[in-house]
Parts: sequence; C-alpha cells; structure tokens
Amino acid sequence: MNLRNGIVFLFLLGLFLGRAEARDNRGVSRKFKAKKRIIHREINYTLKQNWLKLANTERGAVQALITLLEKSKTGKVLLRRAEKKAMKGGQQLLDVLLAGEGSLTDTTLIRKFYPSQPDNVIYESRSKVFINRRLNVKDALLDMAHELTHFSYRMPFNPYQGPFDLKRFVTSTVEGKGGEVEAYLVECKVLFELIPSERERDSNCLKVVEPTTGRLSKRRGVQQFYRVGRHYRHFRRNLTSFDLSLGDFPRLSSSDALFISSAYGLPYPLAAIKEYKVIMGKACQNDHKRLGLLRQQLKVLQGTGRSPARENLYYNLSESYKTRCRNFPAS
Repeated sequence: MNLRNGIVFLFLLGLFLGRAEARDNRGVSRKFKAKKRIIHREINYTLKQNWLKLANTERGAVQALITLLEKSKTGKVLLRRAEKKAMKGGQQLLDVLLAGEGSLTDTTLIRKFYPSQPDNVIYESRSKVFINRRLNVKDALLDMAHELTHFSYRMPFNPYQGPFDLKRFVTSTVEGKGGEVEAYLVECKVLFELIPSERERDSNCLKVVEPTTGRLSKRRGVQQFYRVGRHYRHFRRNLTSFDLSLGDFPRLSSSDALFISSAYGLPYPLAAIKEYKVIMGKACQNDHKRLGLLRQQLKVLQGTGRSPARENLYYNLSESYKTRCRNFPAS
C-alpha cells in the first residue's frame, strides 16, 4: 500500500507453470555432434555451449538467441507475434526476455483502486519470459520457443471477474490457446526445422507425431499431456470439493505420465489444479481485505444518506466472494 499516493496495490501471485518436461526427459539423444555456427559472422558457438556465452552481456546473449530462432520459419513467425505483444505493453521484446534461474513465463495480474473509490478497480497484466541461464544453446532455443508461445498466445485470465473455475483453468492450461500442448508443438517444430536430424531420433517430440500423417498433432499432444499415471486417484479426489468429476476431463488417462511440470514435479493436469488453488487463494484473500475496507467505510457513512451505492457494492462483492471463495476461506 502506497500511503502517499493513496493507492492500494494488490498483487496477484504471478502465474507460471514450468516447462512441459524436465530437460533431461526431453528424450533427445546426447550423442548429437555439436557443429560450429556463426551469428552475423562474428560470434562462434556450438549448440552444446552455455547460451550466455553467445555475447559479452546477458542482453546481447538474448539478442543472439533471437537471431538463431529467426532461422526457423516457425520461430520467425513466433517472434513477430511476440514483438507485437510486447509493443502493446509499451515494451520491446528485449525488455520482456531475460535470463533466469528457470525457464518460465511469469504473468502478474495487478489490481489497483483508490481507497476512497473501491468500486473503481483497474486491472493490468504484465508478463516476463525467463530462459534458464544454465542451458546450452540448443535447449535455450527450444525453451525460448516454448515460453514465447505462452507469452504470445495464452489467453488472459482474471480470477476476480468472469468465469474462472477449475475446469476452465485446467483445460486452458493444458490444451487451450497458447497452453502447454501448443507450446510443446511449437518447440518441436523449431527443433525439426533447425536440426532436421532430430526427427529421426528417439525424441519425445515423436510422441506427438500422428503416425498416419507423420505430422505433429495437437490431438496426439492432448492425449499425451493428460496422462497422469499413479496420480489418477489423487486428481479425482481433488475434483470433489469443486463439484467436478472425471467425466469433466474425458481425455484424462491413468497411463504413465510423460510430461511433468518442473514447477510442481507433477503431470500438468495436477500441476494446474495446484496453480489454481494458489491463484484463487490469493485472490480471495485480497477480496476479503477489500470487503473489510468497504465495511469500515459503511460505518463512517452510516446515517449520512451517502451509503446506498456502497451498500450495493458491498452486497454484490460479498455474494461473489461467497460463491467464488467457498473453498478458500480467509486465514
């Protein structure tokens, strides 16, 4: 809370789900022979070297990685889309892409309102894309493609407004626009375009290739990403408190899980449930504080004849809070 400006900032915990799988599980052969490449004819590198060594600064290394990704047809289209998205937020792509401790797209929803006008709420969404600083050039390229798909295409969400239930969140996270399946398909396209020999290797990308056509398939991807293995019963137990059943997730499978969230160490459907609980817990905590502020204001205005609007606001927010936050009681 900034007392000087009189503005209350309530930050929603940044949403992120880790990469579609641990890099060691990518399935790409370790016997790949690194070849010398040249960026703008002045930077020598191998695909196995650390990507930060592409330049003398982190920003320069990110730019070099962008240059490499542009060599892929899919990567070039993705970068143009990401640039437009960054520009809408008043930024350049290099302002959005950063080196980090892990590869992830960190999206933060910011809610702002004046204490004197709690009914006038402004929402802003901001995203940063981080690439694991410990990766080699090849893996960093694939992570960049994956995370930029999230950044460029994932639909925005708001736990304070509109439909934001568990079913929608899980399906959107796994199979929705810019979700984990699409991000992984883009990653595989970039891999096949930049290193064609990988198509013939024992890669997990081959698990999302349609056998009849030989093409990368979203249908196959969805099928593989909903495999939760030994977590099947755990997933089912999580649904009961949200009035859901396994029938709400017809693609869920008890087959061994192939794709694991690095953020939670769980198959993506389970990781999405955990993420939903984190987000809603924080949102409901914030709404509980806002209700408290409104109650205080109603006491001050009581008897002045100036409280009907605030009373309506309090009633509507209170009813919404009861419905949305019944599984997330305030501590």
